[in-house]
Amino acid sequence: MENTKPTLKDIANGPPLLCPICERPNFHPSDHHMIPRSRGGKSTETICADCHRACHACFSNKELETTFNTIEKLLSNETFAGTVKFIAKQDPAGKIKTKNSKDRSKKKYT
Repeated sequence: MENTKPTLKDIANGPPLLCPICERPNFHPSDHHMIPRSRGGKSTETICADCHRACHACFSNKELETTFNTIEKLLSNETFAGTVKFIAKQDPAGKIKTKNSKDRSKKKYT
């Protein structure tokens, strides 16, 4: 059985695919572990670097493991969806600075 999901190697030489989160051309691909590696995750999704930084700015690893472990669940969060809406309007060839969410910075990590 072949794996049909593109990897970083597959997209390195071809035209950029769309990021499944912001739907922009993915000029800066990054493999995001849907469940963090530190919590035993193995499956990845190739998303743009801006969306990847936004994931980790909005959510702790514990939240990514237990609550936001699919793209649909990530986008169901109002704060993250707003960030993605902003990212989607930006130039896909550029890079966006992302600060940690105020909610995230107050949480204790376990």
